Amino acid sequence: MVTDSPSDEAGGGGSGRTSPLRYGELFDEVCPWYMSIGMSYSDFWDGDCEMAKFYREKYEIERERKNTELWMEGAYIYEALLDASPMFRDFTKRAKPLPYRDSPVAITKRAIKRKDELNKQRMLEQGREAMRAMMIEFNKKFEKKGGKIDGD
Repeated sequence: MVTDSPSDEAGGGGSGRTSPLRYGELFDEVCPWYMSIGMSYSDFWDGDCEMAKFYREKYEIERERKNTELWMEGAYIYEALLDASPMFRDFTKRAKPLPYRDSPVAITKRAIKRKDELNKQRMLEQGREAMRAMMIEFNKKFEKKGGKIDGD
């Protein structure tokens, strides 16, 4: 750092600053912030300077994740209030709340795939049950007619 140079005093060619920038002071100011996001004191002062960039990126990712978690929490609360709202209406009698969701909202690819597979299985099972019910109904009609099919 150069001080008391003629360019500083005369204003010619100087940066116009009243006091020179001291990087040590800047580092002293930001060190607590980096420590607050998980960087150790020794990593900040003695580690690779690229680490600071990665800690900042890690911090941003964590903030985005936390923001998403809070948003999801708000969505769950909102949905729960809407599901329970029929109970709070004065003009309806014997209103029942909608049931609380049976599983969390799928947000990962794996969870979405698993939920799709479960929905397909559920639909297949419902189809089987519908076919069984139709078969039972058909058998009842068949037995009522004495075991004869229409047109016999």
